[in-house]
Amino acid sequence: MGNLKAIQDKIQGPVFSILTPFREDNENIDYDSLEKYLNYSYESGAKNFFVMAYNSRYSQLSWDEIKELNSFVAKTVKALNQENLVIVADPLHCSTKVSVEFAQHAQEVGADVISIICRERYYFDDQVFNHYKMINDNSDIGILVHEMPFLNGLGGPSVNWPITLLDRVADLDHVIAIKEDAKDDEYSNEVINTLKDRLAIVISGGGKSQWLRFADKGCQAWLNGIGVFEPKLAINFWKFYKDNQIEKCHSMLREIEEPFFEHGVRKFGWHLTIKAALEHRGHMSRKDRLPLQELPEAEAKEIYKLIDSLPIDKYI
Repeated sequence: MGNLKAIQDKIQGPVFSILTPFREDNENIDYDSLEKYLNYSYESGAKNFFVMAYNSRYSQLSWDEIKELNSFVAKTVKALNQENLVIVADPLHCSTKVSVEFAQHAQEVGADVISIICRERYYFDDQVFNHYKMINDNSDIGILVHEMPFLNGLGGPSVNWPITLLDRVADLDHVIAIKEDAKDDEYSNEVINTLKDRLAIVISGGGKSQWLRFADKGCQAWLNGIGVFEPKLAINFWKFYKDNQIEKCHSMLREIEEPFFEHGVRKFGWHLTIKAALEHRGHMSRKDRLPLQELPEAEAKEIYKLIDSLPIDKYI
């Protein structure tokens, strides 16, 4: 666990989620833009990089493309600095054997952690525990549990992970982190209380304001929101927090995060809004691969105007 403990200790503050850019002419992955974006993020202060199931558009990629993407990000980020942390992921819907294959591949290409999601319908705890145990027992890479509500095998609404199941999975020797993605403060609090002494916890879904509510309770990290389109915002927010300049944290939330989510994300959804924001900041085209389609021009221009109205320069 020695090396895994050192990796786990790096998961603090902002974790930079990687959006996959596509070429406008043929929908192929735009690796030139991706490389420039990774370099910009690193030069802005990013150290922890996460290629993940939804933001990185795994649903639109073949399994071979996912491996290629994972490999490219791992090698590019490690070439910038071997101390950088790289988290990659397995496909959203696949067998446990395929997840093992992706964990082994992630280790081969130099990633530090494999994010494992379980989107099969949930019937009972053992099916999920055995899924993670097989990956744990057949690879040596650190494992991040991508915890989000399960599809309910019995029908009806989705269901949160039973805390007792998370408790079991957390004791597997390669499991070092969790992406807490339930978007339910009461449940998140229970997860953090149960796991904070064993796992690095990356909270997701409510921005920096969500993380601030849990930072002093044992939640070490957050998945970036506004830091996706301008990484320096996340880096400086983390600096303000560590320097106990909490009012500066709240000021950034009021002036940038809250307007971006209120007038952009809530209107057009996260995935389309963030791609338009990335385009306007010059990082990549907002182009997406069908069946996901980018914002039309008129709506994208609303996001451009929104970004221009935010006092970004004040905080970078």
